[in-house]
Amino acid sequence: MPQSLPSPIVAEVEATPAAAVGERLRLLLLTDTSIVAAGGSERFLRNLLSRLPPERYAITVVQLNGTSQAGAIAHPLVSHVLLRTLGVGAVYGLRGWQAQRKLWQLVRRERFHLVQSQHEKSDLFNALLPRRYGMVHISNRRDMGFNKSSRLRLLFRFINHRFDCVVAPARPILNGLVRDERLGIGRMTWIPNGVDADRFAPPSSATRSAARAALGLDATAPVFGCVASLTPVKRHVDLIDAFASVHAKLPAARLLLIGDGPLRATISEQIASLGLQDAVDLLGDRSNIETLLPALDVALLTSSTEGMSNAILEAMACGLPVIATSVGGNLQLVEHQASGLLVPPANPAALAGAMLALADMPALRRTMGAAGRARIEREFSLDAMAQSYDRLYRRLLGWQ
Repeated sequence: MPQSLPSPIVAEVEATPAAAVGERLRLLLLTDTSIVAAGGSERFLRNLLSRLPPERYAITVVQLNGTSQAGAIAHPLVSHVLLRTLGVGAVYGLRGWQAQRKLWQLVRRERFHLVQSQHEKSDLFNALLPRRYGMVHISNRRDMGFNKSSRLRLLFRFINHRFDCVVAPARPILNGLVRDERLGIGRMTWIPNGVDADRFAPPSSATRSAARAALGLDATAPVFGCVASLTPVKRHVDLIDAFASVHAKLPAARLLLIGDGPLRATISEQIASLGLQDAVDLLGDRSNIETLLPALDVALLTSSTEGMSNAILEAMACGLPVIATSVGGNLQLVEHQASGLLVPPANPAALAGAMLALADMPALRRTMGAAGRARIEREFSLDAMAQSYDRLYRRLLGWQ
């Protein structure tokens, strides 16, 4: 398996005719989940849509969860995008076949130039679309494929040739595809996620004080925070165990958990069993993450697997040091002992040690936070991400 991949590599495809003057690129985006959901993949999609210029793009998003309304997306940044939904259960069931037929009809009617999918179900639908409509097909892999069974990985080995290009936000994802799905390097490229560095920015002293006061936090208490869905892969169980050790030594320490999910009740029980009810706050899903991050001293992400985390990018943009597990895209984002600390996954003792180290060293926290912010400005702007996708689309279509 290669240790690194060139940047960027774009698959060679037969170019479509050059665009007519003033013609907009008709883009179809397929996603398994609601575009307004709180997850990182959904946030990526909203960020991309908000930066692709409406005067040059006509965009349709099809959600395969079937739970949202049709029409314009109810989000101010992407109000120019047409939203459609298809109710899909199992891909191989009757509803899956009916949804596939509706998607074929949409493609035949709208004559899109390009279709891009993210998540496994959407990728399957994309791969099964007839090739006779002249579209370019892109698969956007957002994570390390932890949801794929061995049978599904085998299936993708046989359908990956249906994609003209596979794109991912982190090189470890692409390395995993070479290893697990035998995908050729020449069919892949990587485009890192971007972050709105104006919305997420280091706070002033007044902003920091106000954020802490709004959450009832002591001005001098060490405050840790984690922005992540409450799902097994995010390993909150390790984080809470580690924080119990930290709290035993630093009783004033607080932990904020921002996000929601199926493990909320289990996590609440764990917090109660450790007697941490007064030290850990479950804040649920929040749309105003940028107003919460200024209250933190250290950002945490303790996943067992990760693509390229928007939560880490946003924390770095706010000038926070990051403690993260050494998995997936975290290795590409967090520079150990420069912008934060990396710890082994599923290791509460190592995590607690890192938390205690930064809790006791405010000067180091500031230095690490400044290094992270500088890297965001240098490498991970939102506009740079959107421009990279724009260049990829136009290159694949031969519109350069």
